[in-house]
Amino acid sequence: MYKVLIVDDEHFIRERLAAMIPWEEYDLKVEGLAEDGASALEMIGRISPDLVVSDIRMPDMTGLEMISRAKTLRPGIRFIILSAYGEFDYARQAIQLGVTDYLLKPTRPEELLQVLLKQVDVLVQQKQQLRRSRYYEESVRSQYMQELILGHHPGYDWQEECVNLGLEWMLKGEIRLLLITMEGHTDLDKSAQFAVQNVMYELLAECDGICPIRLSFGKWLLAAGGYSSEEELLGLARHLYDGVERFAKQKLHIMISEAGQSPLELSRLFWETEKMMEYMGEDAEAPIRFQHPSSHELAYAKWTKPMAELIEWMKKGETEQVARWLNQLGPSLLEWELGAARRWCFEWLTTIREHVHPDGESVLPDTEDLKMRIAGQSKNKNLLQFFTHELHYLIQQRHGKGAHRLVRIVLERIGKEYGQDIQLTIVAEELGISPVYLSELIKQQTGITFRAHLLQARMTAALRLLKDPTLKVYEVSYKVGYNKVEHFVKLFKKEYGMTPSEYRGALV
Repeated sequence: MYKVLIVDDEHFIRERLAAMIPWEEYDLKVEGLAEDGASALEMIGRISPDLVVSDIRMPDMTGLEMISRAKTLRPGIRFIILSAYGEFDYARQAIQLGVTDYLLKPTRPEELLQVLLKQVDVLVQQKQQLRRSRYYEESVRSQYMQELILGHHPGYDWQEECVNLGLEWMLKGEIRLLLITMEGHTDLDKSAQFAVQNVMYELLAECDGICPIRLSFGKWLLAAGGYSSEEELLGLARHLYDGVERFAKQKLHIMISEAGQSPLELSRLFWETEKMMEYMGEDAEAPIRFQHPSSHELAYAKWTKPMAELIEWMKKGETEQVARWLNQLGPSLLEWELGAARRWCFEWLTTIREHVHPDGESVLPDTEDLKMRIAGQSKNKNLLQFFTHELHYLIQQRHGKGAHRLVRIVLERIGKEYGQDIQLTIVAEELGISPVYLSELIKQQTGITFRAHLLQARMTAALRLLKDPTLKVYEVSYKVGYNKVEHFVKLFKKEYGMTPSEYRGALV
C-alpha cells in the first residue's frame, strides 16, 4: 500500500480530492491532508509518503518551494502538481525539481487516476529495483560473512572492506551470533523453510546491524552488532521467534553466542555456538538460550592450542606434537567440572572427526552415538582416556596402511549381522584362520577388539531403534542380538550411563 499526501490551501478541494478516487482499489491510501507548505513538510517528515499531490499557490510557501525542501528531506517521493495556473514558468520550475506530472484545475477523476497509476507503476519498478539491489548487496555481505565464520582471514585493508560492504557496525563494539534452527527441520519440506526465511528476513529488514546467513536446510546464522545488553538480544530473538510462529506457523530454536570484539573472532564464536546447540539439543521449554560458559570452561581457553593446529598435526601424522599437547591437556582436564569437560570433549571430537577422516575427506560424524559414549564416562580420568584413544585411533586410521582384507571382511560382517549370534571363533573358522590370529589382527589394525566392535555396532543400532516409540525395549534387545533383556540393559547402561528406558524418556 503506497501512502499519499494531499496539499492544498482550500479545504473543499482537499476533501474532494480525498473522496473522488477509490484509492485502496489501486494500492493507495491517503495518509494525510495538509493546508499549506509548512504543514506538508511536517507531515512528510512524520509519515514518509510515497506520493504527494500538491497545489502551487499557497500562503507563506508555494508548492514548488515545499517540493524543493521535501526533496532534501525525502529524496524518493514522487510529486504531482495540481494547479489552476498554467503558466509555462511554473511548469519549467516543476520539471527542474523532477516533477513529471502537472495537472490543471479543475481536473476530472479519470485524469487524476491516470496520472496516479502511472506514478504507481514507477514506484513498483523502483521497489523491484531496490529489492534486486538489496538482494545483491545482501548476497555479497553473506558470502563475506561465510568466509569469516569459516576462519578465512579477510586480508589487508579488511576494515575498509567491511565499511564498503555496509558492515561497519562490526568494527564498533561487541558482535554476537544467533544460531537459528527450525524445530524438526530435518523432517520439513522446502516450502516451510522458505516461509520461515521470508518471514525472518522481513522482520530483520527493520533492524540495523544485522547480517543473515543461510547455512543449510532449516538453519541460519545472524551476526548482530550494536546490542549493548542481553535484554536487547533477547528482545531481537523473541521478535523473530514470535513472528515466525505467528506468520509461518513454525517454531524456532535460537542459541545466542558469547560476545566477540572483532570480526576475526567470528569463526571461534560460530564453532562454539554450533557445538553448544548440537550438544544441548532442542529444548521446547527454552527455545531461546544464551551460551554461558562456566569458569571451568573459560579456564581451558587459556591454554589449548587452536583447533586448526591440532587438526593439521593429526592430518600430517605428527604424533609427537599430538602426544605433547595431550600431556599438557591431562592435568588441566582432570581439574574441570565433569559437565564442562564432557561438553568440551564433544565439541573437539565432533570437529576433529569431521576433518581427520581416514579417506582425507570431511565427513559428518555420528554425533548421537558420540554424545552417549561421552555421557557414559563417569569420571574425568575416564573421559581423558576416551578422548586420547579417539585421537590415536583417528591418526592410526588415517595414516595406517589400511585395514587388512580379513579385518575389512569381519567389520563388514559385523555391520550387517550384528543382530545375529555372531562369534569370533565361527567367523575365523569360515575364513580358515586361527581365532587367536584373527583377534590379534583386529586389535592391531583397529585398536579395539572384535567384541568391542560388535558392542559398538549393537549399541549404535539400539540408539536408532529406541527412537521408534512402537518398539518395546525387549524388542530392541532382540533386534540387536541380545536374547536376555537384562543383559542388554546392563550393557547399555555401562556404555551410556543410563538405561534404555531412561534414554527413551529423555527423547520425549
